[in-house]
Amino acid sequence: MRRGHISLSKYMSIIILAVMMLISAVLDSSFLTGQNLVNILRQISIVTILAFGETMLIIGGQLDLSVGTNAAMSGTFACIVFIATGSLPVAVLTGMALGAVVGTVNGFVVTKFDAPPFIVTLAMQQITTGIIFLYTDGQNVYKIGDFRILGQGNLGFIPIPIIIMLIICAIVWMILKKMKFGRYLYAIGGNQSAAVASGIKVKSVLMRAYILSGVLAGLGGVILMSRLNAGLPASGAGMETDALMATIIGGTSFTGGIGTALGTLIGACVIGVLNNIMTLVGVQAYIQQILKGTLIICAVVIDIYSKKNKKVVRIVDDKVLESKS
Repeated sequence: MRRGHISLSKYMSIIILAVMMLISAVLDSSFLTGQNLVNILRQISIVTILAFGETMLIIGGQLDLSVGTNAAMSGTFACIVFIATGSLPVAVLTGMALGAVVGTVNGFVVTKFDAPPFIVTLAMQQITTGIIFLYTDGQNVYKIGDFRILGQGNLGFIPIPIIIMLIICAIVWMILKKMKFGRYLYAIGGNQSAAVASGIKVKSVLMRAYILSGVLAGLGGVILMSRLNAGLPASGAGMETDALMATIIGGTSFTGGIGTALGTLIGACVIGVLNNIMTLVGVQAYIQQILKGTLIICAVVIDIYSKKNKKVVRIVDDKVLESKS
């Protein structure tokens, strides 16, 4: 039997992306140039890495609104460590470790006290922002030298951030498609009560998902500061919104149990194409915000409609878990 319900919204995101690219090519002849397409992928790389963490959480019925500020805090501290040690690996590991700590705290509070993820991670936004602003006194961190290679360097003609994004996509795809942990996330998001009844250690699985999301937020923050060539404590504000947009537009159901890594990548490309063409044709920033917000609403409506009165089937270790959406 085949695991998972194939969501209509996954195909809708592909159709939307194809239509948007066609329209963009008509509106501006420079859109389909190799340089512009690579630029789009470079621009979405950081948000997409954060979105992969959100994808795993939302599949499991969870949420993390702190990934943007976590990225800013972790990335800025990575810059500080690099200046102190001169070691890029140490700085990168520091950023990822700090991200993991934030994810661990989020997961602990949510799973231990059954606290709403929305409230817990919203509070963590304030905490992470306060920590980095307190430590830096609100000042940016400059003179980071070779730290910028992760965000600005290339391997051949391909920018390093794009390579990292694709590697993370492959890893998350493997987790969701081939590993028990991924199957458990689908089961928990599809029907948590059935998952508990089948013997899945729900709290342990969700804790690991929060930690992974934190690690990816930390990595995204390191690449972000590398690309900006400075540690900017305020730079992560709003990134969680774009990460959620990429996840939902890519077909991950906000009610849990459905989603793919490739879908999230496609969703991020939709946002990247939209941002790019609006910039090329000179659309005002405020109108861009309106259009992106409208796109989120449309994606959620499609998700709700596609799941209405449909049954989601999960296969976990040869046990059938069913839930009515």
